[in-house]
Amino acid sequence: MGDEPSAEALLLAMAAALADQVVPATSGGAAHAARVVANLCRILAREVAAPGDDVAVDLRVLLSADGAEDTERLEGVDTGGLLVALDDRLRDGDAGFAMAALPIVRRDVERRLAISKPSYLDDRS
Repeated sequence: MGDEPSAEALLLAMAAALADQVVPATSGGAAHAARVVANLCRILAREVAAPGDDVAVDLRVLLSADGAEDTERLEGVDTGGLLVALDDRLRDGDAGFAMAALPIVRRDVERRLAISKPSYLDDRS
């Protein structure tokens, strides 16, 4: 038994109602605020619909592979904390580590862009 409508569908309905009904009926600051909230609803809908985040798993493996980080310490760290640890490790200047990190970082950036600004991914060459 599924929960209908889904969170994604509800957020998209909210965005449509704001964009189609509230924005045309208002002006100035209120119209701008309604457009912003509609856009935020669309962003949240994309985030809810996004596939699971395996970046954190890959970062844990990468950061603990060479013994520079304690694997157990990394288990409770969220993706943001792992990215901070990655930044620290990249500052060491290890080119091999940086090359191993590149595909993970690229995947994370593409995942975030797909949520916040998908049109940026359309212009990839």
